[in-house]
Amino acid sequence: MRLLPRRSVCFLSTLAIAGAALCAGCRGGPELRETRAWHGQTPIMASYQWGKLTADLPPGTDMSAVMGVTRALLYRQGHIIESYSVSPQGGTMVALSGGNAPYNRIRVDTAFEGSTVMLRIGVTPSDENRARVVLESILEELGM
Repeated sequence: MRLLPRRSVCFLSTLAIAGAALCAGCRGGPELRETRAWHGQTPIMASYQWGKLTADLPPGTDMSAVMGVTRALLYRQGHIIESYSVSPQGGTMVALSGGNAPYNRIRVDTAFEGSTVMLRIGVTPSDENRARVVLESILEELGM
């Protein structure tokens, strides 16, 4: 019986470990898989992936109204507004949790995408359910 050289055994072991790690990563965690759901009365499709919930609001939606409603809503829920900016091209808001919430902050971004307003919500640490609750609340306030 012929023995493999030590260098070959080490290389094959490394290759096997790397392959196993790669295959384990292929399944992907919950953040890697995209999940979709309808929200609001309109209804509006929102997809969650990579820790962000993204929805395209109907054409004609006023971006400054969306950001204003979001700011007021999160403030009423006890959040501390860390930063807020709105321009004709888009808006950004970061709200810190006020209290014993299981998350630290919520970031809301808006931008024009074609004729629609793209709304993106991120919760840190990632929490899909909380992001969807924020979206539902925003849509309810906007009457959508």
